[in-house]
Amino acid sequence: MKLQDILNGNIFSSNWLKRQYRLIALIVFLIVLYVYAGYRAEQQHKYLGELQDELQDAEYELLTLQSELTDLTRQSTVAEELEKRGSALKTNTIPAIQIQP
Repeated sequence: MKLQDILNGNIFSSNWLKRQYRLIALIVFLIVLYVYAGYRAEQQHKYLGELQDELQDAEYELLTLQSELTDLTRQSTVAEELEKRGSALKTNTIPAIQIQP
């Protein structure tokens, strides 16, 4: 096999190439598979980053909602809301008495 055979295209009609067509087909297939796997891995990495961002946003929203719930269920807030609505319920001003056994 000479450089002149490669440049002329005679390599495609050589016996060596005819005997090695399975190996060449396998190598081409593996190259295509390698490129596909790299592309697929890049897509999944990008998708994973998007999911992590979404999870972080959900965690921040959870913290915000927990803070709001804590504020709304505070005794003073509940008492003010009852007073605004005209409820007859009042906060107990007499301290609790413990009964000793």
